[in-house]
Amino acid sequence: MTPVAACLALCPLLAMLPGGFPGVVLGLPLLIVASLVFAATHHEAPEAIARATIHWIVWLGGILGAVLVFVTVLGWFA
Repeated sequence: MTPVAACLALCPLLAMLPGGFPGVVLGLPLLIVASLVFAATHHEAPEAIARATIHWIVWLGGILGAVLVFVTVLGWFA
């Protein structure tokens, strides 16, 4: 099987993936990776990167969590 054929065979499976998992399962790794990248661009020491990663996770998670709560409450009243 060629790589193109393998990719085309895999595409329908990937399209069904978001429907089978909640967005939180897919969003948490993205949140962690984004926080790690933000922290690593500002610091060089591993300890500083670890502290900044936690800081970014709290900030980004808080902002995204607040948006999630707002949209959920708005959906209840719509």
